[in-house]
Amino acid sequence: MRLNTLITVLFALGLAAMASAQEGEYSFYEAQARKDFHYEQSLVLVSNEDVEDYWKDQARFERDLKKHDGNAYNVYMNEKKTVYAEHAKSCGEQCRHGKDYYQHATLYFAYADDQYLSKEAIESVVQTASPRIF
Repeated sequence: MRLNTLITVLFALGLAAMASAQEGEYSFYEAQARKDFHYEQSLVLVSNEDVEDYWKDQARFERDLKKHDGNAYNVYMNEKKTVYAEHAKSCGEQCRHGKDYYQHATLYFAYADDQYLSKEAIESVVQTASPRIF
C-alpha cells in the first residue's frame, strides 16, 4: 500500500511539473528519471504482486507523460536510458535484479539509438545478468 501512495505522489509531482514546464525547461524530468532509477535499484518488494503493481504504475506514468507532453517524455526516457546504460556497464556478478527489472531495462535501452551499448552488448548484459536462483 505504501508503494501505491508513493507512485501516486510521484505521478502527481510529474503532472504538476508538466503543467508548469516551458519549452526547453525539462531538467525536472531528467532529475525525476534519475530518482526513479535509483528507487528502482533499491526497490525491495515482498511479493510478486507488489513488483507487478510497481511496474504497471511506472508504465502508466510514462504513458501519461507521453500523452500530455511528448518533449518531457523524450527527456525522461533519454535520461532513463542513460542511467540504465551506465549501470549496465558496471553491473556484474554482484547485481541481483529481477526478471521485471531486466524487461524494463531492455525497453529503456531500446528507446533510441544508444550511445553507450550496441544491441549485442545489451543482449549479453541481459543474458549474463539474469536473475540468479540460490
